[in-house]
Amino acid sequence: MAKTGPIADLLIWVPIRVFLFVIGRIPRRFSRWICGRIALLIYYLDGKHRRIGMYNLGVAFPDQSESWRQEILRKSFIQLGENAADVCRLEWVSEEEIRRLVRYEPGFGLEHYRKAKAEGKGLIFLTAHISAWELLPTAHAILGHPLSFIVRPLENRHLDRWALRTRERFGNRVLSKFGSLREVLRIIRKGEDVGILIDQNVQEKDGVFAPFFGMPAATTVSAAALALKTGAPVIAGFMTPDLEKGKYLIRFYPPIFAERGDDPEENLVRNTARFNVYIEEVLREHPHCWLWGHRRFATRPDGSNPYK
Repeated sequence: MAKTGPIADLLIWVPIRVFLFVIGRIPRRFSRWICGRIALLIYYLDGKHRRIGMYNLGVAFPDQSESWRQEILRKSFIQLGENAADVCRLEWVSEEEIRRLVRYEPGFGLEHYRKAKAEGKGLIFLTAHISAWELLPTAHAILGHPLSFIVRPLENRHLDRWALRTRERFGNRVLSKFGSLREVLRIIRKGEDVGILIDQNVQEKDGVFAPFFGMPAATTVSAAALALKTGAPVIAGFMTPDLEKGKYLIRFYPPIFAERGDDPEENLVRNTARFNVYIEEVLREHPHCWLWGHRRFATRPDGSNPYK
């Protein structure tokens, strides 16, 4: 998407800023209800992303009925709206409130993170757009473990500044996905943590085709390449919904170490495929907690477009 000019950016930003302020300052329960209802309305109006979502759910859950997939897609829109309300609140939310809302998952929590850190080589933290993913680094930092994480800058300069401020508010550091490789390597070699999202479609030149729900999916090799280059452990970490509505769990899997063979390209494919398995596992358990409307399989080995 081409960048807009300063006047257009401001005209777009002003109503967004008003919305962020209102949703961020009213009681959380009410803000989540409002955003969930807005998202549900979008679900009914947005036929394009319903079609994309149903295709993706058909790939991931071919044995489920059409009605089951429709219900999961509807719920995924609602949970995205509710999670968006929590993102709106990040500018003002207190540490105490985050501590009330988020805890480490028993048996899949801090013990795995500490085991990875004990290697003393820095840590590559891979995650996905699952549940309230923006809360994950915030909560982890508040609970004593700040990290740096890589993001794509937002097109609107005002919204990008707001996002940067809220993301770094509790001690985390945001790195642009463009031109930050040297800094990422420096951070890892200092023994610190770097987070990477790996669940979105990329262009063929920017990744490899690794299985995702049994279909070749163009996936970033950032995590695999860093693990192979530095020897640092990788930990798969996700935010998942707690049994108590509106609360969350941080789930960490045991440390993963890159597997090395003689073929550099195959090393990237094999390790990236291993990482995708963790995303699949979480989505099978919480199928409504992902962005099914994303064109995950848009880049195909044969150049076809499954979403036409």
